[in-house]
Amino acid sequence: MADGTTGSVLPGTDGERIARAAHGQQLVWATGRLAGGRLLQHVTDTFRIGAAVDRAQLSAAFAELAARHTALRTSVRVLDGGLRQFVQPRIDLPVEFADLGGADDGKRAERLAELAERLAELAEQTAALPFDPARAPLWRAVAVRLDAAGWAVVLVAHQLVCDQASLFLLNAELAELCAALEQGRAPVLPEQPLDFAGHADRQHDRSGAELRLSGSGVSGAGLPGAGRPGHGLPLDRPRPAVPAFVGAEVRSELPPGLTAALRAGSDRLAAAPFLLLAGYAALLHGRSGRTAHAIGVPVSGRHRPETRSLVGALAGTAVLHLDTAGDPVFAELVERARAAARAAWDHPDRPFPRDADRPDDRPDDRPGPHHPGLTLTEGRELGAPCAFAEQDLLLDVADRAARLVYDTALFTPATARGLLDDFLALLAAGLADPATPLSRLPAAAANRRNADHRAADHPAADHRPPGDPTATTNPPTGPRGPADPQAPCEGRAAPSVLLRSTP
Repeated sequence: MADGTTGSVLPGTDGERIARAAHGQQLVWATGRLAGGRLLQHVTDTFRIGAAVDRAQLSAAFAELAARHTALRTSVRVLDGGLRQFVQPRIDLPVEFADLGGADDGKRAERLAELAERLAELAEQTAALPFDPARAPLWRAVAVRLDAAGWAVVLVAHQLVCDQASLFLLNAELAELCAALEQGRAPVLPEQPLDFAGHADRQHDRSGAELRLSGSGVSGAGLPGAGRPGHGLPLDRPRPAVPAFVGAEVRSELPPGLTAALRAGSDRLAAAPFLLLAGYAALLHGRSGRTAHAIGVPVSGRHRPETRSLVGALAGTAVLHLDTAGDPVFAELVERARAAARAAWDHPDRPFPRDADRPDDRPDDRPGPHHPGLTLTEGRELGAPCAFAEQDLLLDVADRAARLVYDTALFTPATARGLLDDFLALLAAGLADPATPLSRLPAAAANRRNADHRAADHPAADHRPPGDPTATTNPPTGPRGPADPQAPCEGRAAPSVLLRSTP
């Protein structure tokens, strides 16, 4: 197995390796510190292994996974003022086994329903147990025998070592390892050109070169349209010093005409994600009065061939700088969104613009982004009701409905309802006539007048200076799994794009 070792990966004690933390790990770490340890940053999956293997064989398959993927043997902590990952040469497998099978008593349907309920309870209990980031491994599994020919596996990992896409890879590899054991053949697994520690080191080298070329040590500097800190939206309540991440949501069915217009607009302008991004920027412009917006787009981090089969915290955030100045027509705003995305994809290794390289700083010593977000969900239906707010606002759009998840510490239900209604109105007007100037889009015009009035009364509505203890931040990825807007969605990752406004 190639280890991907480079000059910056150092030997530790007892055979451990020490490497710089990847960009995704830095963001997860910073968010966890900001939350004061109250946030469970876990990814979880429950899946079936349809192979007639026994407990020893399944243990051997898990051991092979841990040997193949260094992230499964990794802990994370601060060393000499920097965040580092520590790769152990071996670990004790964190796998528990249970047997929920039984004789066929003619009540298979009832037993399956009971089994599904027990598995759901087991998954919830397993996911709720915290990890100590300084102690490897940062994952655990419960393997439940269903019958002689199959197992159910509950797999939970900390986002410091595993993203949602990694869980899908582990699922596929575990299934192949078990199938090979059952059939008495060698497993067919993807090659591993490098491991996650080597990937993180190369990522730092590439991003450092990009920043040197840009003439700045700040990620995102030198790109057009950089905006002021914060999204500028007025808050209903003061921002708390420590975020609680408690959310609520409002929902709306998409009018049939809007659904048809979205499809037609996507065909005409060749840009479904960019249509939503343009409407989102128009809403921010109208509500805040600002013309420069920095929007973070979580991406899979798997844009290079050697990362396609890599397990680790690869998911990250690309930054789109979108300008709404000059009263552009809606079609032009869509093109600006497309151009902003292309500019971001040209710099895929540039880290999210956050001071995550100083992990020993107190969270309230850093200015934090105040994120609204937008999700384009594949499929016709939205997910289950959400009571967790990773960011200030998250707008989730499916084929037939939209919802706005909001931080209840900051916004009232009436404000959330108004934002969702305004977004749909802006989008409908822009799609009906793409030649409509931004100032004449219905909700934007009314909101702009309101924003001017609020600015006169409250000049610093949501602008926090550096060091303000009421600043907050947001994890780079959500539970749905990230993907960039121009890449096909692979595996079971549901969304195709997640957009967040950042400073």
